[in-house]
Amino acid sequence: MYNTLIRNILRFVILLVVQLLVFDNLLFGNYIHPYIYVLFVLLLPFDTPKWRLLIDGFLIGIAVDIFNGTPGLNAAATVFMAFVRPFIINITARKSDIDGKNAPTVTEMGLQWFALYALLLILLHNLVLFWMEAFSIKLLGIVLIETLLSAPISLLLIIIIIYIFKPLKR
Repeated sequence: MYNTLIRNILRFVILLVVQLLVFDNLLFGNYIHPYIYVLFVLLLPFDTPKWRLLIDGFLIGIAVDIFNGTPGLNAAATVFMAFVRPFIINITARKSDIDGKNAPTVTEMGLQWFALYALLLILLHNLVLFWMEAFSIKLLGIVLIETLLSAPISLLLIIIIIYIFKPLKR
């Protein structure tokens, strides 16, 4: 229990710092905005209660908002992502596939499943974030372009991060 709590606190702090100091300062063009902090919600254990998912999503999102001066945009998008996470898990994995497994990681579920799971959630997160930022139906085309360009880049960076910090098998 404490091991998982400490791991999640460290993951929260590290992803927040890396997002704020590195990825928020990289320019990939006008339409590509990578968000790796969502990895925190993606890697929460399967048995995390729904209320806890929402609180954790809000905390990581509002922390990004506080430092970026975006009043609630990341928090709302991350809470939405946390809200739909159980549904995405249910449609991408059978109950028998997740029985006895702790978390939705590449090690436990495989790269193909994790990539699909993460991509769906990242797409939803980005769509909500960019649409709230634009706050106009007239800009739907730009919102879709930003979403469709940013999500694969975010997924690629997240997978690279996972493989860099993947624990070695004994």
